[in-house]
Amino acid sequence: MKRFLPATVFLIVAVLGAGITWIVYQAILDTAQAEFQSRAGEAVGRVTSRVDQHVSLLAATNAFFVANGGGIRTDAFKKFVTGIDLEGRYDGVQGIGYAKLIPTGNEEIIQTRLDAEYDLQREVWPAATDQDLRAPIVLLEPHNPRNDKALGYDMFSEEKRRAAMRLAIENNAATASAPVELVQEITSVKQQGFLVYLPFYPDGKNDARENKPRGFVYAPFRAGDLHVAALEKPPILPVVLRTYDVSDAPPLLLYESPNFNELRPKDGMTTFFEADIAGRKWRFEVSSIGGASEYADFLPVYALGVVIIVLAASLAAGARWQHKAVESAIALHETSRRSLEEKELLLQEMRHRIKNSISRIMAIARQTASTSENLQEFNTSFSSRLNAMANAQDLLARSHWGRANLGDLLKTELGQVFGDSGETSNVEGPRVNLNERATQALGLVFHELATNALKYSGVADGDSELSVRWRYEGKGDKRTLTIVWLEKGNVVTEEPKSKGFGSRLVEASVRGELQGDIDRRFDAEGMTFTFRIPGRQVD
Repeated sequence: MKRFLPATVFLIVAVLGAGITWIVYQAILDTAQAEFQSRAGEAVGRVTSRVDQHVSLLAATNAFFVANGGGIRTDAFKKFVTGIDLEGRYDGVQGIGYAKLIPTGNEEIIQTRLDAEYDLQREVWPAATDQDLRAPIVLLEPHNPRNDKALGYDMFSEEKRRAAMRLAIENNAATASAPVELVQEITSVKQQGFLVYLPFYPDGKNDARENKPRGFVYAPFRAGDLHVAALEKPPILPVVLRTYDVSDAPPLLLYESPNFNELRPKDGMTTFFEADIAGRKWRFEVSSIGGASEYADFLPVYALGVVIIVLAASLAAGARWQHKAVESAIALHETSRRSLEEKELLLQEMRHRIKNSISRIMAIARQTASTSENLQEFNTSFSSRLNAMANAQDLLARSHWGRANLGDLLKTELGQVFGDSGETSNVEGPRVNLNERATQALGLVFHELATNALKYSGVADGDSELSVRWRYEGKGDKRTLTIVWLEKGNVVTEEPKSKGFGSRLVEASVRGELQGDIDRRFDAEGMTFTFRIPGRQVD
């Protein structure tokens, strides 16, 4: 029976370890789910808050009507809408309008008003209705071909719009309609739409003296434009969504992100939100673009699994050592030796990193001092280079994986040199995660090149244009990261004969630390630096 003791010990510890690992995995998975839930909630919040902003515009427009006793002409209304910058600040809404509520048979007054206000000879449409009241559109700004199409349209003749207007009267509040196709849809590319109505009373409120409003201040929305305006503002969230109106059965799809199914991975996460949109219930189905690993670090789970297996094996070996003392002593000695080697390796790595950092700082200090004419110049140059190192280290510290994104590193250094405006409009390349050595080295390189461009190339004055592009070339062991730094317009007739400290620092960083190549070109287009770095040095 004793010969089964090691296997029994191993099995018990492995099972307990698997349970602990599973608990840790679930905790990290919950963290990832919470992070995704937060981003999904932010996406939904952007959409709902944008609708709320537009609804608040209706309240302001209604107050404008009340203040003027309802006698608003086209020129005054147009001036009001222009003042709130509807087209510039409130993307997603097609306009703001007013529909006058009249008894059926009084259409002539609307036709006369359209002729006088818009020089439009148009009858109220559709011509036939089975309702006692009509609500034709008499004002709609901004005036464009889409909105011009809607003028004179009797919204009370259509069932979904009529239901929303009646509910708005009943609640005396802004009320959204069910999904409809807007009459403004005059192109082949159509979107689902909806409208929000706010009843207008001359005294600003509904009471027993006025059992029905004079009309409705309203806003038409294209659901697709509304979502795009809300979701495509920076920062872009890594989610896709579908939006449904679920107030009635069956639910109606309002919006779906482009390539919704293609962008959702099999291991992606999905959540649902519901929101009240001006009296209608919307449901949002939000899915992650990446899997759970995009939102949390599962490395501790793998490490814990390895530790548990090692622990189980060690305990099983301990049980076996009771029967074989000599073998146990040898195994224990070997385990102790390996443990000491690992600790020593960690200590050596720490000493090596600290020594490298100190050496780099000392070298920068000596070279900066040798090329500076006074203490102030030394202080400025030395501080900026230390800031470059600090920026690179900060990007590494904020990364879950101890890596830094090349684009973020470049934009940080350009922002430090050129200010908040930053010459980043011509910065483009795929996502590249740099290791610690590459981050420190390229941080100094970008800082030196940007400082040189600020001083000598005229980029800051607009005389030259800075462009930075990067890409991977080749495959496998021959893969290289190519970075092209172009100062277009910075024409240098010939390559400088002497090299300053900045040039030597760039060469030391690229060729010395990263085993890369540097190609300088001076031609009629401008000055170009091309860096080719082996992929294994940056991954």
